Amino acid sequence: MALLPPDPVYTIRNVDNSPVYCLAFSFLPGGLERLLAGSKNGYVYAYNLQTNRVQQKIKVGQAPILHLIHTNSQLITQEKGGVYKIFDLTNSGYKEQHTIDIDYPGFCRFDANTKLETLFVPDKESKIHIYNFSGEKINCLVPENDSPKLGDPMCVKFIEFPNDQPLLLVGYEAGWLLLWDLNTSQCISKLQTKECPMSVDFHLEQQRGMIGNASDVIQIFNIGRKDLSLAHKMDINIKNPGINRVCTRNDGRVFASGGWDGHIRIFSWFSLRQLVVLTEHRQAVQDVVYSTEKVSYWNANIMAAGGLDGAITLWDLYNNK
Repeated sequence: MALLPPDPVYTIRNVDNSPVYCLAFSFLPGGLERLLAGSKNGYVYAYNLQTNRVQQKIKVGQAPILHLIHTNSQLITQEKGGVYKIFDLTNSGYKEQHTIDIDYPGFCRFDANTKLETLFVPDKESKIHIYNFSGEKINCLVPENDSPKLGDPMCVKFIEFPNDQPLLLVGYEAGWLLLWDLNTSQCISKLQTKECPMSVDFHLEQQRGMIGNASDVIQIFNIGRKDLSLAHKMDINIKNPGINRVCTRNDGRVFASGGWDGHIRIFSWFSLRQLVVLTEHRQAVQDVVYSTEKVSYWNANIMAAGGLDGAITLWDLYNNK
């Protein structure tokens, strides 16, 4: 008899059952542990992880919140349509300080170097703009004229290699994955993938990354330690096509994917085999994130997933207690 998939440690129903587009854990000084949910209705809801109840409602705009990040002092949101807002965390809540509006119709999520406080913002015509956290544009990554036709950016991942070498992975509409050296603003490697990449992540110690797309395959790649060249390693087949999100856990033991079929799949980094399929969600899973610190209520690093069904599921899986 096949083993049934485990249950989540908790399921949160988002306010007004609004579809969840993005999630971010927040661990603030003083022991405040929260999970922020960017929603279709233009709100970010902050859930207290001690009570699993909504603690704060942040009205960002009218459009869906496609992505968000939270630092110790700031919240940065991305609305559908290309509006980015930078909020400062104050004693009374979040105060909007800066707005970036680039009129971008796509769904590619931004990424950030939180240490240097820079944002990597996708735009049309294969461009990636670089802004600081004050909303000032400081650079732009533009492919050279002899590059293959790339199309719009579809996914972005910042990596800091050893010796503080900042790199940016960008997946493009035409199926290319490019590696950019942020010190020189030059593309240093290209990899042709099977389909338009929808999500990319990379684990530095494993020296491997994964790409989710519209197919029934998750692609595994690596970056050479010496020459920083991208290379395809293998494909992992899944039952149903369509991956919205891939995410690796910090310890390099497992990674996860969130699919169009509402399933969350957990894989081993060591065997590159599927460990379990989680079937709690009833519609597409839009985001999967791992906590970077232990959530005290469960004394574990928690995985959270959110979807179009308005559910946020919390999971304690493959953790050494």
